[in-house]
Amino acid sequence: MFAKVLGAQIRKEFPIFKNNEKKVNGQILPFVYLDSAVSSQKPTAVIQAMVQHMESDYGSVHRGAYGVSIRSSQQFEETRSIVASFLGSSVRAEQIIFTKSTTESLNIIANGIAEVYLDEKSRIVTTAIEHHANLIPWQQAALRKDCELAYISLEGINSEKLKLNLLEAKKLITANTKVVSLAYVGNVLGQINPIEEIIGLAKKVGALVVLDCAQSMSTHSEDLFALGADAIVFSPHKIYGPSGIGVLAMSKKLIAEIPPLLFGGGMISSVTLEESLWTTGPAKFEAGTPPITEAIGLKAAIEWLEQCGRQRIQEHAQKLAIQFAEGLQKIPDIEIFSPLTGRETIIPFRHKKVHAHDLATILDYSNVAMRAGHHCAWPLIRSLGVDALVRSSFAVYSDSDDVEIALEAIKKSYK
Repeated sequence: MFAKVLGAQIRKEFPIFKNNEKKVNGQILPFVYLDSAVSSQKPTAVIQAMVQHMESDYGSVHRGAYGVSIRSSQQFEETRSIVASFLGSSVRAEQIIFTKSTTESLNIIANGIAEVYLDEKSRIVTTAIEHHANLIPWQQAALRKDCELAYISLEGINSEKLKLNLLEAKKLITANTKVVSLAYVGNVLGQINPIEEIIGLAKKVGALVVLDCAQSMSTHSEDLFALGADAIVFSPHKIYGPSGIGVLAMSKKLIAEIPPLLFGGGMISSVTLEESLWTTGPAKFEAGTPPITEAIGLKAAIEWLEQCGRQRIQEHAQKLAIQFAEGLQKIPDIEIFSPLTGRETIIPFRHKKVHAHDLATILDYSNVAMRAGHHCAWPLIRSLGVDALVRSSFAVYSDSDDVEIALEAIKKSYK
């Protein structure tokens, strides 16, 4: 039985909510944070773990024979093992690489795959709705190797068609396809992509599969390597952990075969004035001083998250997304851009008479936080025929009152 009660009760574990209440005309306005898709807030358990480490155990890892360095190194490597278990029973600690972000992780994997696996006859397949972090590295890889970059598009722009076109995927993933890369959950539309089907298509032709799990890791717990993924990336700051650290998990084969992107201390086995040789395992991709305290925060975040239960969080957020979407549908001039299957935890929308940026600013007057813009997905936004969207996303600390406060603030925005 889970001890934590999601919603307003668990919000007490997040200091930022109390610290950001506003007093307006004698009334206390609660902080309504509906932007967890961009970055989640941090519970006290994570904050205290990082403070404790910096106050008592901080030392540069793998570089000292003294107490704090040894303790810091042990805790750092413990996090690697915990991340492996978090990803699934088929994953081992030696497959976990710490980077500075999901963006850096995707650059490492795209650069490495390009160098080893791609030539002018190759095809890279991704989707036309990716975050720039999973689009631009592959564009650059295709330019560098003079190979084809193909995109799986949406079935259409109506709500029921805001999903990947699997028929198109079957046509694009062919014998010359060397890598298929896509997000598990879309960061704009919130759609859950059919990764099992796409992994199956890729494996039939021997293609590598890279999954961007930045938006899915806080709510989905499948063992994606067991399903056939070759590399997975995710953002600790989106699972209630710190920013400044990213996770790249790769198959042992990829770790052994692809070259590093960054060079320097910690990733070499031998250096002379004429040449350098790389070390093996995760260290090969971790040049320089790694995000040490951030790794300690990630460990605390995973332990805290598992106490809540990812499936419970997903179900909780889905209910709130449904409530919000149903409320939006009753407001004149609102257009929703979501498949509306009931499985989404992200609801993007726009007001036909109030620009997205203006609406987000107006919502802030009511102490409601939502993101507005192109959400680092310009090609998708253009294909929808708009210049910007407001995006509402729901998390462990969201509740029904947040939804109602946000809906009321939207109604007031054009009165």
